[in-house]
Amino acid sequence: MKTYLIGLTCLVVICIAMNANFQIRFDSDKSEITLGNIEALAQGEAGNGNCWFYASVDCPYSGDKVLYVE
Repeated sequence: MKTYLIGLTCLVVICIAMNANFQIRFDSDKSEITLGNIEALAQGEAGNGNCWFYASVDCPYSGDKVLYVE
């Protein structure tokens, strides 16, 4: 009975440690993805880009109708 309780305690401790490890890893990945998305969205607001050829797409930088935005 004593070895059963020791084994069960070890199993619980291992499960808690694994859960903490996965939680830390998930949070750091989510933070990197979030920061990448914010940077990608902010680039469009800064005006860094090119609008090519006049056509039907609105250029976010000049407001002209263009073929595509880079």
